[in-house]
Amino acid sequence: MNKHSIFHPTRRISLLRNASLIGFVMLMEYFGIRHQIVGGGPQGSPPLDSYCVFGGVETVWSYVTKGQFLQKTNLSNLVLFTAAVLVTLLTGASFCGWICPFGALQEWISAIGKRLFGKQFTLPIHVDKPLRYLRFVILALILYMTISTNKLWFEFHDPFKAFFGFEFELSPGFVILVLLSLLSIFIERFFCKYLCPLGALFSLLSPRSFIQLKRQSSHCIGCNVCNKSCPMGIDVAHAENTGGDCIRCLQCMENCPKPEALILEAGKAPSPPIPHSTNHRH
Repeated sequence: MNKHSIFHPTRRISLLRNASLIGFVMLMEYFGIRHQIVGGGPQGSPPLDSYCVFGGVETVWSYVTKGQFLQKTNLSNLVLFTAAVLVTLLTGASFCGWICPFGALQEWISAIGKRLFGKQFTLPIHVDKPLRYLRFVILALILYMTISTNKLWFEFHDPFKAFFGFEFELSPGFVILVLLSLLSIFIERFFCKYLCPLGALFSLLSPRSFIQLKRQSSHCIGCNVCNKSCPMGIDVAHAENTGGDCIRCLQCMENCPKPEALILEAGKAPSPPIPHSTNHRH
């Protein structure tokens, strides 16, 4: 095995990842429920916004330029965001694949869709590729509106807050939550691929991470099992590394019949990113 490789995952890794996702979903549910029961204020429970990693992105400009946090955010948001950035620079966008509660919800809804239809659907490459840039447009829009209004502009449109904050009344966030849930039945991690502003940011950092997921062409047999396993629709089978969209779920490695075809490699400069797959997942 390559001297820089770290390990090859087993099914235990999948169980560990699912346990991690369940744990963080339950934690966010606890924070949401506690705030609903106890209420806010100095003697109450902090709002769900205080535990949001993306809140660190939203409030950083106000903190740097004015020395103030946006309402409903505090130092915890910057700490969480800094920690997530450090994790991304070390391991790639594993936050998305191992920690993000909203990503977990999408994944579980997609599993239901797969049971119903026997497969997941993918968009044609000429639609999929440009649509992935929509994340960056949304990120720019949120930052512009947040700075312009000096408040958490996105909170009223945030499906994460609608679900974990138990805000199920008719609102933009709730409508978006319902639409994303329906789309996730057919297209795995639709929000992650095309809409997530935090994922857009991490996709810029992930290709520069210390640990890279790479394909060794000398061991690859071209079976495309890795492509069918990837929830992000990455064409793992046809280039050297998994690029910025990889969430390090390691499903491709787990399902690969050749243990050394896909490896986690540390300490080397990243290779050119790979294209997105046009294969349908079965």
